[in-house]
Amino acid sequence: MNYKNSFLISIIVPCYNSGITLKRTILSLKKQTWIYKEIILVNDGSTDKYTIKILNQLEKDKNIKLINQENAGLSAARNKGVKESSGNFLFFLDADDWIEPKALQMMHKQLLENKDYGYIFTDIYLEGERCGFLRKEYNLFEQLFLNQIPYSIFISKRDFINFGFYDEEMKLGYEDWELNVRLASNNLIGKRLPLPLFHYDVKNTGMLLSKSIKNHIKIWKEIKTKNKNLYSLKSLFSYWWIWRKKTSSYPLMIFFLWFLIVEILPEYLTLNIFLQLRNLKLFFKNNKIYKSNKKI
Repeated sequence: MNYKNSFLISIIVPCYNSGITLKRTILSLKKQTWIYKEIILVNDGSTDKYTIKILNQLEKDKNIKLINQENAGLSAARNKGVKESSGNFLFFLDADDWIEPKALQMMHKQLLENKDYGYIFTDIYLEGERCGFLRKEYNLFEQLFLNQIPYSIFISKRDFINFGFYDEEMKLGYEDWELNVRLASNNLIGKRLPLPLFHYDVKNTGMLLSKSIKNHIKIWKEIKTKNKNLYSLKSLFSYWWIWRKKTSSYPLMIFFLWFLIVEILPEYLTLNIFLQLRNLKLFFKNNKIYKSNKKI
């Protein structure tokens, strides 16, 4: 392996009509204290004239590798970026989000120092239509039922290729959730870096709020079907027993009840229940959004 490539981090940035925020994202990557990095920008068939203008400008930047493809969706764009990457490590960042200057350096250090973990994620600064910072712990049992970690993970390219790649059939979102469930089935679990290094731009028009949550039950059933070995009752009890004393955002026992509700009731009823419960989430102390002036 090339010595430089053994330290090289490939940052995969998919872009679809995100010209307004793209420069901010790229600037945050250029400001990284970690010097061994490559920025791979994947234009997923953007049609917006302003976005195309910004992409044409960035194409001239020698520090950016621009890849153009016909619109194929977020998963396909990320996978394309990985296939074109040269680094030994991968980090995923969407074109409307950004990270703190020390983020790559600190995540790289965390992954090397924690050999029992498969990838690193950080706490989250919420921007845009919701403000504050959000901290999440990795609890595998809870993760089987709710996506509790950000999409922006730091992972070795070897592990991502061997056990990963995003599922390109998941057009409604939660492709990152399905990925980390699949990684867990191969004993690759996440490690929290307890600093808000990732800025997540919250928009009602974003995929999470506009599509994924409205199809939550349908998508969860797809994830469950794709990873059947994790969702047998025997496996669920086993994971609950192992993770029951570890930090979680919600009381873990409620997920057994939820499992039965989804199995028994029609999908439209379970979705309505889920949306109502989602509005109650701030009652759980580990799932609150905190205000912070903390500087990294």
